[in-house]
Amino acid sequence: MNNTKQKYINSAVLLLVSSVLVKAISAVYKIPLTAYIGATGRGYFNIAYNLYMPVHALIMGAFPIALSHLVSKYNAKGDHAKIYSLKRASGILFFIVGVLGLAFMVLFAKPYAELISSSPKSIYTIFILAPNVLFSSMAACRRSLAEGYMNMVPTSVSQIIEAVFKLVFGLLFARYSMSYLFEMYMQSGAVLGIVCETEEIALSVIYPFTSAAAMGGVTAGSLFSLIYVSIYNSVKYNSSIPNKRYKTKDSLGEIISFSAPIIVSTIIQSVSTFLDNTSVQYCLSLCNIEQLKIAYQQCLQITSTPDEDVVTYIYGLFSSAQDFKNLLPSLTMALGVAAVPAISAAFETGSRERLSALSNSIFKYTSLIAFGGGFYLSLAAPNILNILYNSSNYDIVIGCGNLVYYFGFTMIFYCLAGVSVFAVQAIGCAKKSIPSFIISAVLRVGINYFLVSDYRYNLYGTVVSGAVGYLVILISNLYIFRKYSDVKYKLSDLFFKPLFCSAVSFFASKMVLNSIFGDYGHLFNLVVLSGIYIILFTLLCILSKLITFSEIKFLQTSKKLA
Repeated sequence: MNNTKQKYINSAVLLLVSSVLVKAISAVYKIPLTAYIGATGRGYFNIAYNLYMPVHALIMGAFPIALSHLVSKYNAKGDHAKIYSLKRASGILFFIVGVLGLAFMVLFAKPYAELISSSPKSIYTIFILAPNVLFSSMAACRRSLAEGYMNMVPTSVSQIIEAVFKLVFGLLFARYSMSYLFEMYMQSGAVLGIVCETEEIALSVIYPFTSAAAMGGVTAGSLFSLIYVSIYNSVKYNSSIPNKRYKTKDSLGEIISFSAPIIVSTIIQSVSTFLDNTSVQYCLSLCNIEQLKIAYQQCLQITSTPDEDVVTYIYGLFSSAQDFKNLLPSLTMALGVAAVPAISAAFETGSRERLSALSNSIFKYTSLIAFGGGFYLSLAAPNILNILYNSSNYDIVIGCGNLVYYFGFTMIFYCLAGVSVFAVQAIGCAKKSIPSFIISAVLRVGINYFLVSDYRYNLYGTVVSGAVGYLVILISNLYIFRKYSDVKYKLSDLFFKPLFCSAVSFFASKMVLNSIFGDYGHLFNLVVLSGIYIILFTLLCILSKLITFSEIKFLQTSKKLA
């Protein structure tokens, strides 16, 4: 048990660190990017991702889990010939699905942009993003092979490489395309042959192209990430041809067979996410446009957004808020990815005590990150937004502040739901999750229709729909995992203690800041709030025995053994 737990901790810590670095790089990237392309450009960016994410989720959420599980399974049995066969089969499979995904993006770009998203100018961004499907698929094949050995180095490093190249090339492409096209307007009064009577009209024409140029950085980052993992795997896992040979066809069938229920659940989950995001934009278009303009009057005055781009602009504000909302779930996803081979190995041994101890540890730390990080996000949201966007895009501070604040309190639903889904998939029960995804999708789209389409609630309706939808997924998958693995949950460690520690730290930090320090600027407030909150939260976690010195000692030992 200790050996499995040590490997899991090493893997999870490595992925968490890399995820934090990636998110830090992403934050640095998005501040100047938003300055170049504006909230309207961010709207085009997110529309392209809405079409891309279901394809990406299918590739990244089904086949890699299957390959990681099977490699872990046969490695535990010492069957290296089978792993060799799986490696060959997965290379063929991931290439085929990558090509199919690329074709899907290209073929559906125009109808999606024009008929579904009601944003024809987003088609350029979709086309530039399309090759990313193939690159990501081929890279996922190589990463999941290493993950099967609980080796998270290629996954972690490739994520950082992808983020760095996205930062460098994305900003360069956005900056120079903006400079070139705006200079064209200043000299001729037209952009690419389109006559523009005002600067606002010119920017409306320019933003789709600068967004597409910035997306080129994303695709470039994915390509360089693929190059790295290919070189790493060719050196690390370039084993000789075994004497015992399995048919590649049989291994391909085994991967597909294990993936089948995950594919179905992933498709449903991806479609539900797609419908959720798309319904937000559609429901915004159902709002009374004049009332919607009044609700975002200050933001629209700052940006001088023309009426034809109002819905796309507000959807761009939603995209900016999503950057913060998705931060913690993307971090806890590292725990889920690392959990798949660890839970699979523990489940195969048949020891429910070992599986319960490992699972409760995974869920507990997910809950700590979700509650602790979520309450901190709500606490620090105004100061963080002002520090990041006050000088470049103050409209985002005004338009996203309250939205990010409310999203912070719902993080537990997103984070723990994601990890619980990984846990269910790790024990081979992915198809059991399907009903919860369907119910969640119906609830989220339905709530969006009633709340987002009402100008009084608009984007704030997404806070309610997301929380309700992911609560259904969370409860359902925790029940499924307990039923088919016989684990026993420590509910106090999973929910009650983390909630208590986070809530007390939240209110105490606000009280101390307001009563003792006052308001000395956003940076000072952020530093003071962060210091008070972290100290209080850590102390409360230790006093409530959520974090014990034996676990800290174990973590230190596991790092030395890594």
